[in-house]
Amino acid sequence: MTETQDPKLLWFNFLKIFTRALVQINLYKPDHPQVKLALEEGQALLAQIADSLSGGEFSITIDNDKLLVNGIALVAADKLPNSLKNLYSKFRIQTITFSPGVTGDDLLALAQVQAFKGEAKAFLKERGIEKITLNESVYAKVDAGQPQAAPAAAPAAQAAPAPGARSAAADERMAKKISEETLEVALATVVSRATPDADEQKRIMEILSAKFKEEILAEVKKAIEVVHREKKKVENDMVRAESVMTSMADGVVVVDKDGKILMMNPQAEAMSGPLAQLSGKKIVDLSQIENQVVSLAREIKSENKEDISREVTSLGSAELAETVKKATAIIQNEDGKIVGSVSMPTDAAKLKQVEKMQQEFIANMTHELRSPLTSIKAALEIMSRDSGGPGNAASGVLNTAIRNTERLNSIITDILDFSKLQSGKLVFHQESAAAEEVANEAVDSMKAWASSKGVNLLVRSGPGVLPVYADKRRTVQVLINLISNAIKFTPQGGTIEVSSDPGTDALAGFSFFSVKDNGCGIKKEDQGKIFEKFVQVASGEKVGGTGLGLAITKAMVVMQSGRITLESEPGRGSTFRVAMPVYKGQGEQPVFEQSPEVKEEAKPWWKKLLGL
Repeated sequence: MTETQDPKLLWFNFLKIFTRALVQINLYKPDHPQVKLALEEGQALLAQIADSLSGGEFSITIDNDKLLVNGIALVAADKLPNSLKNLYSKFRIQTITFSPGVTGDDLLALAQVQAFKGEAKAFLKERGIEKITLNESVYAKVDAGQPQAAPAAAPAAQAAPAPGARSAAADERMAKKISEETLEVALATVVSRATPDADEQKRIMEILSAKFKEEILAEVKKAIEVVHREKKKVENDMVRAESVMTSMADGVVVVDKDGKILMMNPQAEAMSGPLAQLSGKKIVDLSQIENQVVSLAREIKSENKEDISREVTSLGSAELAETVKKATAIIQNEDGKIVGSVSMPTDAAKLKQVEKMQQEFIANMTHELRSPLTSIKAALEIMSRDSGGPGNAASGVLNTAIRNTERLNSIITDILDFSKLQSGKLVFHQESAAAEEVANEAVDSMKAWASSKGVNLLVRSGPGVLPVYADKRRTVQVLINLISNAIKFTPQGGTIEVSSDPGTDALAGFSFFSVKDNGCGIKKEDQGKIFEKFVQVASGEKVGGTGLGLAITKAMVVMQSGRITLESEPGRGSTFRVAMPVYKGQGEQPVFEQSPEVKEEAKPWWKKLLGL
């Protein structure tokens, strides 16, 4: 961003980043790298916007069918993503104002408001957020032609009261008298001042009384209708919540006001034992409580005079209780009311906990292995240099050991990358990158290995190849994985060609990288599973390695909006083609991310691959 950046483009970019934060805070924890990156970018953009505005304040208003920024119409409201519109509608927000100095923590609190059940203002106030205000009026519509009242001119002299006119003191006494009387007497007093005719006074009193009664009845009726609607809403919410909670279990246990068991249906008896043995005992005193989880309201007595406590007593094994809790999610509507639930078998929830522990163990284990392995490799290289030259027998043994440490390091790298993919911690920083530079860097990294195996490694660049929108380091890693795979299956004296060329026709929005070898090739029936994890097949034969390289490669390509294909015949080599999107100023375009709640597409292949 530069100081001469179009202000509207800054606004669009901030809306895009803030929308992304709203979506990601529902998917990840606040300390997730993706969430942190969105908050940092949002804070930086707000700082630029504050510098570009004279007052420094930046306000976003949704008014009827349009979104306004500082009173300027920016985009139609129906073009906004649901996650942004829902934030405004759920809390009845009209305007969000950002004062200079908003931090990433302030933006995080605003994003977390969407999951809050109470008032949004109270949520921000509890967290000491002062730089972001809600429902603040930022502009007013004034009729330019509206006349202003001129000050009354002071009279030159006090005019004398007309004959028969009431004085101000008399009017004040009359008003005081009326305020102290009953309504009927007050009306009679006012009417008597309007006309001296007794019949006329009676007729006016009848008209006023009837009108007053009509107005009172109408207001009472309106008030009763509001009370009835609120009562019905509360009753419906209670019925809905009770229905959801009842549908989550077959067993029913009835207790008295002290928590003693009165009745149990057969399903509950199958869980806890015969009613004859448990009747009269407190539900929290069951002998087999260590194998069960009991969640009981702190106050179970019926009470209609004051609010009861919302606290819940939970008994049983802490580990089992946590597993059961993680196996069920409550579904709420935008008003925070319970409308359903999502449940999974508790053994499946326990399996997910074990899988998480496994991922953490793999990540820690590989990190612990890499440090001593690096030291061993360095020591072997020093010994190899001092061993007396290539002809020495000890030198050959040391070189073999060095190659094995490199192979171990490659396996550890694959496992680490795979662990990052599974945990969602593999972050891509996409930007403009020259396709020729990516191909050359990958080839330079693999030349030494190709030469040691007697394989010719060539690089070629076609004319008119456009820069790609990709994470350069990760894209180089993609090509290195493909070249490494080609070196493994190319015989001595063979050739591997790495090339880049532009896409044509329907694929004009992509630049292509190709890795072509004349090795053993891959059978047609094996090509469909070559990108699966822990699979390594070539001409029907398995070779060494983890079998994760091509799975990780495809995941890295797809996560950058690219695609990868394979063409191969047994005995005639293989060609891997990687298509990466052409750089068209991505990152500067005001493109909103679509929130997950309106996406109904199938789960991406890489999530299925990694079990996410």
